[in-house]
Amino acid sequence: MDRPATVIERLRVERGLTQAEACRRGSLARATWSNVESGRAANPTSETKLRIARALGVRPSSIWRVRPRPLHLEDTEDPRWAAGVRAMARRLEREAPARERRRFADRLIAVLDRADRGSGRRVADEDRWEEFWDLASSLTIDPDMTPIEIVDGRLVERELDRLTPAGRMLVVAARRRRGRGRGAAAGSGGCS
Repeated sequence: MDRPATVIERLRVERGLTQAEACRRGSLARATWSNVESGRAANPTSETKLRIARALGVRPSSIWRVRPRPLHLEDTEDPRWAAGVRAMARRLEREAPARERRRFADRLIAVLDRADRGSGRRVADEDRWEEFWDLASSLTIDPDMTPIEIVDGRLVERELDRLTPAGRMLVVAARRRRGRGRGAAAGSGGCS
């Protein structure tokens, strides 16, 4: 995206205006316009932004893009949350060391413990949380020690005692059962 100063100059030139004419249209001092258009005043007041935009016949947001509020892992109600968590998990699975994946998974589990209250009955939103519980669980496993390996071109199940870190999946499963109010038998076995 172009810098606001570049956009202002381009719009002014496209409209055939000199800086003096644009200043008159926007009721701005020439020095103010010049400082904003040159980039010396990178963060003008909202009133100045409005006057410049009116002088050029555009909305202020066409010059100064409104950036969305940064998304944090705890922002489960933000519509960007699901896509953001999925994208981060994909990046971590591809590029990150096991320690970083586990740290993210631990934080995600803590968020899910708070956000996914769980219940004995199935609700419409439960599938959404189920996906993220599964995602957090998958990130806690060392990818070099997954329960499946390829031997002679075939998928073969590894011995479960080679999973690392030891007992981690059972802890995650126990947290889920406790948080969702399910009985001890639900989901027993941790992982398969």
